[in-house]
Amino acid sequence: MLLPWPIWFRNIQPYWLALVIIYWSIESPKQCGLFTAFTYSILLDVLYGSLFGKHGFSMVAIVFIISKIHKRLKMTSFWQLSLMVGALLLNDAFIRSAIDWLASNENTLVLHLYSVITSVIIWPWFKYFLDRLKLKHR
Repeated sequence: MLLPWPIWFRNIQPYWLALVIIYWSIESPKQCGLFTAFTYSILLDVLYGSLFGKHGFSMVAIVFIISKIHKRLKMTSFWQLSLMVGALLLNDAFIRSAIDWLASNENTLVLHLYSVITSVIIWPWFKYFLDRLKLKHR
């Protein structure tokens, strides 16, 4: 997420940290829980210079929801899982936009929605790549 991208790509860049946390929360919920998500999200807040805890709060909400339904998510089809990931990322976008609006009265929902759309488009290939990587290291 910290690679230098052109300005036009920064607005539509997928939310890579959320995709990784979602994948590992579904695949191994005991190793990637609330603490892991909060730690990496706070690190992202520090590196981005954003409001402290903005990404942490939204990411913990995602992992909490996944922890309640991770067994059902593992049994869903590939495309249903993509839709669920989209719903989780949409929830994340609403939380981050609400925090931005409360902190600085800026409406950033549209920028976050572009990120959600690209993340949902990337998710099937991302999951396929991580599944193959996981099988290769077994």
